[in-house]
Amino acid sequence: MRLVVWVFIAILPLSWQVKATSIITEQQVLQIFFEKNLPLLVGRTQLDSAQAELAIARQLSNPSLSLSVSGIGKSQNWQGGASYWDKPYNNNLSINQLIETAGKRQLRIEAAQLGVEAQTLLFEDLLRALKREVLLAYYDVVKQQKVVALYNEILLKLNETSRANFLRLKAGDISETEFNRIELAVLKAKIDVDQAHLFLNLSRQQLSELLVYHFEPDQLAVQDAFPLASVNKAQTNADWVNQALLVRPDVRALQLLVEQQVKSVALAEKLTLPDVQVAMQLVHDPSAVVRDSVGFGVGMSLPLWHQFQGEVQKARASKRLSELTLFQLQQQVKTQVLQAYAQFQQKQRVLERFDKELIAKAVQIRNASILAYRQGAISLLELLDAENNYRTTMLDYTQAQYELIQAQLSLEYAVGDEGKR
Repeated sequence: MRLVVWVFIAILPLSWQVKATSIITEQQVLQIFFEKNLPLLVGRTQLDSAQAELAIARQLSNPSLSLSVSGIGKSQNWQGGASYWDKPYNNNLSINQLIETAGKRQLRIEAAQLGVEAQTLLFEDLLRALKREVLLAYYDVVKQQKVVALYNEILLKLNETSRANFLRLKAGDISETEFNRIELAVLKAKIDVDQAHLFLNLSRQQLSELLVYHFEPDQLAVQDAFPLASVNKAQTNADWVNQALLVRPDVRALQLLVEQQVKSVALAEKLTLPDVQVAMQLVHDPSAVVRDSVGFGVGMSLPLWHQFQGEVQKARASKRLSELTLFQLQQQVKTQVLQAYAQFQQKQRVLERFDKELIAKAVQIRNASILAYRQGAISLLELLDAENNYRTTMLDYTQAQYELIQAQLSLEYAVGDEGKR
């Protein structure tokens, strides 16, 4: 059912046009991305190829038809006065049909069906990978937008302080050196704003490339918020690993490919059992006592010299390779899940520390410093130090939010559970 929803999203045509100035959501980005992404089109083609293999396996071999005429060179055949049917030509019409034995055709059909199922799961796995890629790019834009907003806020506060200091300079309350110091801080803040806009444009450029420039980079704006990240804390590491091994489409696809190789081995082992060639003949011989007759024939190959040992050995080697590939993937999945879960827990603890302690304290210190400076209780250097501390804390907080979303996406991808998004 989940694959049906994914494919529906992937093939759904866009019946709406997003205005250049509108704020686009995560789901809108995914819809555009799945419609235009080239690797997704390649994945659909591979699925079509597997379905074609199934159609080929289901087809019966075509009969062969042959007609032979003998006696053409006899002189009486060139004489007139008689119809073609009365001339002494020997006409032989033969129809031959191959009949496969020992269930070979059924084995081919079953193997092709497993191939279609496996390719469908691989297509779903491709969708998962592409979805993670576009979401990472999307939330990078969110992060950069927040950084721009932060630097603009800092610049606004410094400009307020600069204007107030200009009046104090005119009144003789502060020295010119102190005024120049705040002006220098304002210039640095403007540089920070410019640099933040540069990084924002680069992240928008990356997202626009993934969307095949459905939006121009400078017109691309996303919802300025990170979603709440959470997982089921009741699950143990073993639960996460078992869930991944059960539901991940790439693991299930390789399991089906192993089953397909089992069918291929069984088919190769039955190649020594010859297929039957059934023939029916219609004979017209004017010189015989019975001019028209019907004949039947049966033929088969004798596996005396070629007993298909190479084909059997090759099929068994392919099966063994598939089994080893599956085992290797299962080990990789275990490592990915454990690492992703540990990283998510660590990133979640970091963000909780920001939410519970650091952010409120940084805001409190900054506000108190601004008020104290206006009252002349602290120096400008102390004010700027509090402002720098606030900037560093908020930048780290934004980065922590982004890294938690990265960890959430990595965990969902490792476990194979993207149903929440």
